[in-house]
Amino acid sequence: FQYSGDTISRVFHQVLEACISPPVYGSYVKLPGHNAPIPPEIHGQPKFYPFFKDALGAIDGTHIAALVPTHMQAPY
Repeated sequence: FQYSGDTISRVFHQVLEACISPPVYGSYVKLPGHNAPIPPEIHGQPKFYPFFKDALGAIDGTHIAALVPTHMQAPY
C-alpha cells in the first residue's frame, strides 16, 4: 500500500484529535498518581531505569502507562 505523506499526516492528525477529544480522553486515560510505583519492566532493567529513575512523567503526555481492562485485552 502506498499513501502520500499528506494523506498519512492528515489521517494521523484525525486519529490524534479523536484520541484527545474529551469523550475518549476522559473515559479511557487515567494518569498515575504522584506516588505510583515504577513498573517492574522499567525498574528491573538497567537498560531503561537510569533514564527513568528521576522522571515524574512527561509534560507532553507521551509517558502514560496504558492499562487495558482484562475484558478488552484480546483486541490489543
